[in-house]
Amino acid sequence: MPRLVEINEKYEDRGVKVISVDSGIRSAAANALLDENGVTHIVLNDLKDEVMTDYRIVAIPVTVIIDHEGRVMFRHLGFADEMVPRLESEIETLLAWRDAS
Repeated sequence: MPRLVEINEKYEDRGVKVISVDSGIRSAAANALLDENGVTHIVLNDLKDEVMTDYRIVAIPVTVIIDHEGRVMFRHLGFADEMVPRLESEIETLLAWRDAS
């Protein structure tokens, strides 16, 4: 979660939106974790698992990077700090593509 907060802060002024999705009802412990990590980006509750179904998510966590036209461009199962440079590279690629079009 802290890495997503950093990515959100780094790219929000360039139009990138980080959105986290909780499956089901968010527990008090999960709310405390969000507060503890200083989460400022949008965190949605997917009470009916509609996002899980729409994006064919079968395991969590998963990171989905969507371009400016709403297309899924990258998917990553799991999350580790080592993934951040790759995610940032993918974001930069999509921003360059958006700016060129």
